[in-house]
Amino acid sequence: MLILHRAERTDTLADALAEVLAHPLGDPMRPEIVSVPAAGVERWLAQHLARRLGAGAGDDGIAANIDFTGPSRLADAIVAAVLGDTRLNTSGSLTAPDDPWRAAELTWPVLRVLDDRVDDPALDVIARHIGAGDTSSPRIGRRYATARHLAELFDRYGRSRPSLIADWAAGHDLDGAGRPLRDDLAWQPGFWRAVRAEIGRPHPAEDLAAVCDRLRTDPAAGGLPERLSVFGPTRITESFRQIAAAAAVHHDVHLFVPHPSPRLWADLGALVDPDSGNRVPPRRGECELPELRNPLLAGLSRDLQELQLRLAPIVDRDLHHVPRESVLGDTALHVVQSGIRDDLAPAPGLTDTSDQTDTSDPTVSADPSVEVHACHGPERQIEVLRDRLLHLFAADPELQPRDVLVMCPDVETFAPLIRGAFGQAGLPHPAFDLRVRLADRGIRHVNPILDVIVGVVELAAGRVTAGDVVDLLGAPPVRTRFAMTDDDLDLIREWLAHSNVRWGIGVAERARYGLERFRQGTFDAGLDRIALGVVAEEADDEWLGTALPLAGVESTGIDLVGRFDEFLDRLGRVLAELREAAPAHRWAETLIDAVSSLTATEPAEDWQRAQAIRMLSEAFGDTRPVEPEEVLRLADVRDLLSALVAGRPTRSNFRTGELTVCTMVPMRSVPHRVIVLLGIDAEVFPRVQRIDGDDVLGVDPLVGERNPRDEDRQCFLDAICAAQDALLVFYSGADPVSGRRIPPAVVVSELVDTLTGLTGVSPVRRHSLHGFDARNFTPGGVPGIAGPFSHDASMLRGAEALREPTRRVVVAAAEVLPAPERNPDTEDIDLATLIDFHVDPIVAFVRQRLGARIPDDDRPHDDQLDVELEPLDKWGIGDRFLSRMLTGVSIGECEAAELRRGTLPPFAFGTRELRAISRTVTRLYGVVEPLRTGTPTTLDVLVRLPDGRRVHGTVGDVFGDTGPAALVRPTYSKLKAKQQLSGWITLLAVAAAATQGNAAARSVDSAVLIGRAPRGGGTSTITLRRPEDPVPLLHDLVRLRDEGLRRPLPLPLEPAYTFVENDGPGRRSTFSLANARRNFDDRFGAAHDPYVKLAFGGDVLAEIDFDDLLDGATPDHRTVGGVELPMADDEPLFAGLARTVWVPLDQHREGT
Repeated sequence: MLILHRAERTDTLADALAEVLAHPLGDPMRPEIVSVPAAGVERWLAQHLARRLGAGAGDDGIAANIDFTGPSRLADAIVAAVLGDTRLNTSGSLTAPDDPWRAAELTWPVLRVLDDRVDDPALDVIARHIGAGDTSSPRIGRRYATARHLAELFDRYGRSRPSLIADWAAGHDLDGAGRPLRDDLAWQPGFWRAVRAEIGRPHPAEDLAAVCDRLRTDPAAGGLPERLSVFGPTRITESFRQIAAAAAVHHDVHLFVPHPSPRLWADLGALVDPDSGNRVPPRRGECELPELRNPLLAGLSRDLQELQLRLAPIVDRDLHHVPRESVLGDTALHVVQSGIRDDLAPAPGLTDTSDQTDTSDPTVSADPSVEVHACHGPERQIEVLRDRLLHLFAADPELQPRDVLVMCPDVETFAPLIRGAFGQAGLPHPAFDLRVRLADRGIRHVNPILDVIVGVVELAAGRVTAGDVVDLLGAPPVRTRFAMTDDDLDLIREWLAHSNVRWGIGVAERARYGLERFRQGTFDAGLDRIALGVVAEEADDEWLGTALPLAGVESTGIDLVGRFDEFLDRLGRVLAELREAAPAHRWAETLIDAVSSLTATEPAEDWQRAQAIRMLSEAFGDTRPVEPEEVLRLADVRDLLSALVAGRPTRSNFRTGELTVCTMVPMRSVPHRVIVLLGIDAEVFPRVQRIDGDDVLGVDPLVGERNPRDEDRQCFLDAICAAQDALLVFYSGADPVSGRRIPPAVVVSELVDTLTGLTGVSPVRRHSLHGFDARNFTPGGVPGIAGPFSHDASMLRGAEALREPTRRVVVAAAEVLPAPERNPDTEDIDLATLIDFHVDPIVAFVRQRLGARIPDDDRPHDDQLDVELEPLDKWGIGDRFLSRMLTGVSIGECEAAELRRGTLPPFAFGTRELRAISRTVTRLYGVVEPLRTGTPTTLDVLVRLPDGRRVHGTVGDVFGDTGPAALVRPTYSKLKAKQQLSGWITLLAVAAAATQGNAAARSVDSAVLIGRAPRGGGTSTITLRRPEDPVPLLHDLVRLRDEGLRRPLPLPLEPAYTFVENDGPGRRSTFSLANARRNFDDRFGAAHDPYVKLAFGGDVLAEIDFDDLLDGATPDHRTVGGVELPMADDEPLFAGLARTVWVPLDQHREGT
């Protein structure tokens, strides 16, 4: 007998199931079979049954010896038992010898047939799709994916429309419902018959009629127990329906179906044809459905209506169960549920939701049992969710985290946000103490070893970039295997950056791109440099072969170098094997070897390794016959693994006693006191129905066949009916950037309209963009919450700061600090420190006085080969060349070392860059070398200033054994303000020392600066002559530094230099200031310097204008720090400072 149990609530059905199971089977050792459609539901059902079965006065019963299996698995097991004359066993593994028609196993014969028949003109479209006949085509990687897709189609055909398979097996090219196939689908029957011939066994759908006849005529067929139960289906396949109907002839088959509306059941029952149970279902477009009054019931229940149409003709007994505890319509949630149950229409005129409740209007109060929260994006949804949950927990002490179920269309989208918002005790929000379980995550997020293997395969499919390899090395299993610490990884990143490793383990990866002759920038080349750097110095020209020693590698790092070398060697061997096409079993061996060679786990986590090996073995078909075996390419394996690690509903982490977050799938909405639907946005829910042109079922569906969009709508209806105390719906109701309102998903609009029509109040609550908005901390600021809404202490501080009067940022330039304390350490001034200050006084104030530093931009490791060097890279090469040539190294040796350094672009690109740099360096060297006569001398300089302090330092590169000596300062740079001012201050110190008795300094009468010409490819030479009285000039610079350590001086280097260059007797300062302004605002000018922005704008992101530097008050008596400035009363401080520093230099400069 087929007995249908239906109820509006799933817990009522569970009680009815408990009453059925309370009467034991004849064989007490035989398990009860309870088929459940969704993974994880069995845990809730077992917990519920344990409070009913064997319970005394309390809820301390027990539920044991129950086999929770899926409907598809149960149907397969019944067919196998009947055909094999064995006893039903649902716990056994249905592997390839048992059922080669499963989608996972069917992929391999489909792949073989696809390879054999790809030249068939009927498969021309598929041949083009997979790039058949062209091994270089990028489409060749679609081969396995196409075979898997076809296998899934054939598997679905057999379960949902077995008559289709029966027609094809009989040689009829029909659609299973009496019509011929469309022309574009006519290739499928012949292809399927070829697959059947390859397998050599009939499809289960071919035997379905015989199996059902046997079940009807033979009570002992299949060894079925006297009772079977199916709990909670909202849709069943046609094959399962036929098997259940046949089994019900001699056995009790109990179907427990959650159905929200007895009135709908009655109305639809009047349309059911009692003789349609044994016929092929009608086409969906020809099916008549009743007109319903309740919009939620009408819009969300299509799946259930079609289920009733298919079940009603075969049901022998229909039982409707009422709840043990009646639900009173005292809350909005119960009103909605009652409206669905009784098919009530909303009141006319009350469903206009164009002016929905807004959080800015606290006078409108909505029932808290149903709330729709419109937020600015997913992150804000999580913030609002955790605060709303805390209010629910605070309002009801008996509410526990296990009573709350959070569902979202895609758990992976919200998983990182949820991890960051919950379960981190000690942070300034109470929700951080709530522990959360994320269910249905992809296996690579659960098993790090599988994540590593997938990462290795993705590496093999790409260029093997330095960043990806270091990321792989940082994965926990790989770190454990090679004993890598955080410091080790940081050091390896530094080595790779300095050795210019870009991509490719060796030339094998480069060969795919025609770069096999360019080894520089590979890991092999970089590792050679790193290893050689342990025993040799870069500066000693001790290169070996094509490897130049890497500077900065300590001898103590030899162990780390060895471990890194071992890692790269093992990774390289694995990648080499992955690049070759191989049989499936060889791929499994290679990947399992990678598990052993690249990963390791702690003893407590050995399950990760065992699971990875088992899943890899099964994925490549370890249970299939060895011959014939398919040859797979890397692209095929990559697609296979992506399907293997994709997220799918499981029972793990579901109903563990903590807050559960899971994916919305059919029948997952088991009763909870609070149901939360997260991320119900229009673009993701319900799923957009994209009809697969190759799917016979999708092109022309029959009643009862799967429709993803209707399935999502049914999930939404299930969630509404499963909520016991509260239903919370969250969606992105506004763009977080523009603030533009975004309409909700259709199902959310239907819920809002229905609830508004039934209660007269909209449940929508629009939240502020930011969590620190004052409304979140104002009592009653959010409707329905009497007190403050937010619990975030850090956000509260932000809200309080916003409510305080706006205070103007006090910039550093507007404040004057007390002079630094004089002590023996500051009494003497280092010459290099003095030069650093005047080269950039604003940076020096931040660094030397405040002891602060603005971090440089954290640039990721460059993973690309350059075809043209950046200007800074060109300068670095030229500077190295010039420095080494001045020590006696030839230009040829410099070029040889640079080729081994790996900084140059490949082939002609690098040759062109190297020749241009070499020509420039050679010209510079030709000018510099005649000036470097005699032996270079280094001077120790000590100058006593009038105030008693001293300037000291060391000055090198002094040349001139006979006659006047000179400071010779060659540079690959152009002779801009920085180079000139550095040379001038150095010459001042030497000249001042000469006046105070330094005999060696007396011979120095000039400083000669040599650099590249401002334009063209020539050179530029500037000679600075020694001043007659250098001590006052040097003292002025020291006193300006003293003042510059008390406040930032408005003296950016290049604008000051430009000002003086355009200044002079008879010229108006406005002209000079205009030129300085243009320099300041230039693309690379000081206006973009973060130190200037911080000092004169109060923030490194502030917009600074040149006038901000000129607005300072003119100093009294035109004196700063005791230095009298050459400026007029109406001129800015900038002009006086620039003249004080630059006019003496300009007066002693000669240039060519």
